Amino acid sequence: MTLRNLFFLTCSLFFVHCTVSAAANSAEANRPKGYNAVVAYADGFVAAGSEGRIDRISKAGAVIKSEKFAGIEFNALVAHEQTIIAAGEKGIMVISSNNDGFKPIDSGTDKTIHTLALFNDKIIAGTDQGELLVGTENGSFNKIPLALKGNIVSLSANSSVCYGVTDEGEIIHSKDGVQWEILNFNALYAGYYKPCSFTRVLAVDSRIAVAGKKDDGSPVLFFSTQGNVWTDRLLDYTNDERQMNSPTETLNDIYYYYPEDLYFLACNKGIMMQIPSCSHCNKLIPIGTDDLRCMAFNVNVLLFAGSNYSIKAVDM
Repeated sequence: MTLRNLFFLTCSLFFVHCTVSAAANSAEANRPKGYNAVVAYADGFVAAGSEGRIDRISKAGAVIKSEKFAGIEFNALVAHEQTIIAAGEKGIMVISSNNDGFKPIDSGTDKTIHTLALFNDKIIAGTDQGELLVGTENGSFNKIPLALKGNIVSLSANSSVCYGVTDEGEIIHSKDGVQWEILNFNALYAGYYKPCSFTRVLAVDSRIAVAGKKDDGSPVLFFSTQGNVWTDRLLDYTNDERQMNSPTETLNDIYYYYPEDLYFLACNKGIMMQIPSCSHCNKLIPIGTDDLRCMAFNVNVLLFAGSNYSIKAVDM
């Protein structure tokens, strides 16, 4: 390759990088402000999101107290006993104990943190570029770089294993929070399932659920019992005219309601989906117009939070 060709190639790659970065920044800037994460805490909830906002919310859905960290987008929350940790852009991480105000702690990274999970008495954070942070509430975190193509966008743990997913269709899991195994879902199921980008994972003791979207934009939900074999769950539902329809809304969060063996999906455009054990009994229920980005359960209330700081409390 000549020096002249190498120069033009370098310029082309730089232009592509700048174009992609600008497009990503533009998409982020155009995203409606609102809540990105919610957790149960005490007899209510805590939600966090845009404008550095962290709100304490009653079980009726009323904001009781609000704190702000200017210039920060919070993406994730985790609560344990009297402690709450929030994390987000530029590796920001803040902690509150015993209902005190939030104080910054050192996460050890400047990458955007998308998700938090509590597993084996460890705080695990998923970030951009396939990097995990594993540490404790005192702010001592170790980096675990993984050979992933995508960003770790969701983590969830049951009593024995922690799972994570990326926006490039990868599934990771660990039994100790330190050693992780990687499953490239799109490569494993090439020709069987369409390529997927994942948005959320939920690990309960009996099953792991992964939500996302296919490359054509349609939503998908996969189930697995051991994390080795994954089955596509039918999402079609019967509308008010008794016609079968397929949902089109993005699936943003998953909750499992043990008493009725029922999954709830939080979707864009104010849509809540109910996914029971019967694959022909799915329900699509509009509960608002704003995107439902996250949900948490406490005191017989399933609370949805989302864009425009919307809050919807559903009595169970």
